[in-house]
Amino acid sequence: MNKSYMDCCDWSKCTQCGECLMKCPYLELDKEDAVSEIKHLLAGEPAELVFKKCAACFDCNQFCPEGLRPHELILQRLIEKRNGKIPYFMTYLINNMPTGSIMQDMYARLKKEEKEILIKWEKPPPAGTKDALFIGCIGKVSCYDIENSEVLKDLPKYGPSDICCGELAYRIVGWQCYTETIERTLKRFEELDIERMVCYCGSCYNYLSKILPDVYGKKLSFKLISLYEWLLEKYEKGELEVKNPLNYKAAISESCYVSELGPEFQSNLRKIYEVAGVEIVELEHHGDKNFSCGVASATARPEKLIRSILGGQKIKYKELKNAGIRRGIVNCPGCFIGLSLTRIMHLRHKWQYGMDDLLIAFGDKMKKPLRKRMGFLIRSAFTKLFKAFKKMEYPMPQIPIEGPVPNNWKEKSKWKG
Repeated sequence: MNKSYMDCCDWSKCTQCGECLMKCPYLELDKEDAVSEIKHLLAGEPAELVFKKCAACFDCNQFCPEGLRPHELILQRLIEKRNGKIPYFMTYLINNMPTGSIMQDMYARLKKEEKEILIKWEKPPPAGTKDALFIGCIGKVSCYDIENSEVLKDLPKYGPSDICCGELAYRIVGWQCYTETIERTLKRFEELDIERMVCYCGSCYNYLSKILPDVYGKKLSFKLISLYEWLLEKYEKGELEVKNPLNYKAAISESCYVSELGPEFQSNLRKIYEVAGVEIVELEHHGDKNFSCGVASATARPEKLIRSILGGQKIKYKELKNAGIRRGIVNCPGCFIGLSLTRIMHLRHKWQYGMDDLLIAFGDKMKKPLRKRMGFLIRSAFTKLFKAFKKMEYPMPQIPIEGPVPNNWKEKSKWKG
């Protein structure tokens, strides 16, 4: 287990060539500025050009000729810049916070039959299970459709509400918070006797298959596969067929972590959509030079939250327009929620949540797809979230690795705002 983001690499191997910052689709620095900024980052000094424009995606990791991870170096310096404090409202986004969390409050508002599903998912699948579906934080909001899915009926479901892949703790808060979050999750994973974990959420897949071993320094005892790749695998084996072709043209708006997952994942993503009847139109920036939806850049500059998100989304809409397309598919629930909330400003465009569409294409009838749950999400959390904007600095409390879940959704919320 490493002790900080930077411990994942031997930074003495950095030649200070600046390639990572020169090839970054956001920064695109010239040689002189790139070398200067890398030197500042390595020395723990202010790197103003990076701090101003970095989108906190993972693209730069693909361009280091020495195989180092500049993203983690930048993330370390960005968090150090906050001097151990974060905007108060951001603590509300992290699952299992002692002060309360958006996830627990959403689960508390679910209907009785949905809560019963979540309780069922807390139990591990039978010993010797080949494939089990892991449902992360936001996926539990779609618990009714996942539990009653015909496409997923042979996959045992597992998703305790007190654990998390650690993405938001990792990106927003800091190493200690991520460590506490992922250790709690790893303790629960010890009860699993499975061959493969199928990740419903792309973020879970990235953070458990890439960040956990490559940065944190631990590996799971079972293999990991994304649900997108599992569906493609089943289709190619003849075990699934397309019953409701999607029959639309769209661009894939890839998540900020897609470069981490590599070209095979990127190719499989396109294959499964084409199988389902989507005509793919490529955006100018995709794959290893993908632009994020803007939410990740807000984690880098929380003091400019709204400006960062809208700036990133503006680029997405511009690229859709330049590609001559009005419809985009997103694979990350965070991307979908963020883009859906601001679509009123861009009414000519439409966003599809990819996993819901794929399940429908293969025969499911979705009662509560994510696009229909936006009102529920707003009612559940956004009132408290906006209250939290009043407090812009807050020291990070500890997340217990063991014991009862703070602010458990089965109990009345204790979060005061």
